[in-house]
Amino acid sequence: MKRLTITLSALFFAIGLSAQTYDLDFLNPDAKVLGMGGISMTSLSGSHAIYNNAAMAIFSQSPSQVSASYYGQGIYDAYAVSGSCRFDNNNLAQIGWRQLFYDNSQGEDLVLDLGYSRRINDHWAIGIVGRYQHFSQTNMPTANALALDLHAAYTLPLENVGKYSTLRAGARLSNLGGCFGDNNRTLPIRIVGGVALDTFLTDSHEIIIATDLGYCFTPSQPRGFQLSIGAEYNLVQLIQLRAGYHYGESSFTPCYTSLGAGVRILHLRLDFAYLFASSNSILRNTYSFSFGIDF
Repeated sequence: MKRLTITLSALFFAIGLSAQTYDLDFLNPDAKVLGMGGISMTSLSGSHAIYNNAAMAIFSQSPSQVSASYYGQGIYDAYAVSGSCRFDNNNLAQIGWRQLFYDNSQGEDLVLDLGYSRRINDHWAIGIVGRYQHFSQTNMPTANALALDLHAAYTLPLENVGKYSTLRAGARLSNLGGCFGDNNRTLPIRIVGGVALDTFLTDSHEIIIATDLGYCFTPSQPRGFQLSIGAEYNLVQLIQLRAGYHYGESSFTPCYTSLGAGVRILHLRLDFAYLFASSNSILRNTYSFSFGIDF
């Protein structure tokens, strides 16, 4: 456990560089994540844990979940569907499907993810996600890829901070693998880490403040840091208001400011996010909808 703690502590200082157009991790489909500036490592009640931090899902109160998202981003439209099923208090399985359609019939990309998460104890959880990707664009050769992501999550209840406060931290090492076949494509390996403070000001008012940080270090891809800062206000667990800012050091990680909102009614979730970016950014006027059901 001491060795695991040291390793994860190092990971918490980084977040991965968003990839080129053939990597569907370029933008997270979860509207809650987008509304908070791209915060993904500590998201506990988002729509797509398998695309955020698969290990963090084990700390959710929902036994099972099904979600769907859409986002429009410049030259393409993307759709995502994912689900999770908890076998018991310590084991959870996840599955996800994403498809991206380019404008003017310029091709499409498809991704299928399978994940497993396990709780180690009251504070720690780990997860693993395997991924198959199919790239089919008219201006590039068709290619396929296999990749593996490693996830970790930590949660700690805090005494004497607000009424019910929790410190959460998460880390992910993603895209361990690559394309196969006769092509020169590579997947950008990324290290992602984040921390969040979740506190109740009163029984009706909850505040979440979070940040993610990281780096892409694959030699054949552009390198650079990426930073996300976000916040969420939750009113009586019914209405959520979100805002965030995302900074990217490279042109493959455009900067943007985001606003978002969400509604929780019984077991239903509906989230929306809108991104504000510069006039020459691919993320200008990007928006996302996510809908989910918790069982």
